[in-house]
Amino acid sequence: MDRYSASLTALALALVACGGGGEQQQQPEAQAPAAQAAAPAAQPDTQAAAGTQATGLPPGVTQAMVDEGNTLFHGQAICHTCHGEDAKGMPGLGVNLTDNEWLHSDGSYDAIVKQIETGVPASESKSGIMMPAKGGSSITDDQVKAVAAYVWSLRLQNK
Repeated sequence: MDRYSASLTALALALVACGGGGEQQQQPEAQAPAAQAAAPAAQPDTQAAAGTQATGLPPGVTQAMVDEGNTLFHGQAICHTCHGEDAKGMPGLGVNLTDNEWLHSDGSYDAIVKQIETGVPASESKSGIMMPAKGGSSITDDQVKAVAAYVWSLRLQNK
């Protein structure tokens, strides 16, 4: 590894270790009780299932998860630090997540979840750059699933 790549890697790892220097994003506020009471109890599940099928999202993934994942990707999960604000990758750091080329998995939703949970060791990385588990952030398992939903959805935007 040349000196420039080593410096970039050290900088990226330092950013990951300190949380990327970004502020944590607050979660959206819950829906008002009056709005929840107005809808029948079974309706949200029916709408979520219909929305998943209509948008082509994987089973169990909702648009709300994709939206939360977008917020996390650009905030608390610090994915943008290596993969860029547009998720198209950063030279010498993170790979492009917007194309259909998957270097370390088959690109399925479940595989993306697993990859975010476990990371990619430098010894297995096709780019030679490691990705720490959860990108080095302290996001929860549910937040990992939301980030994976967002990453998975990026391919839909490029069709």
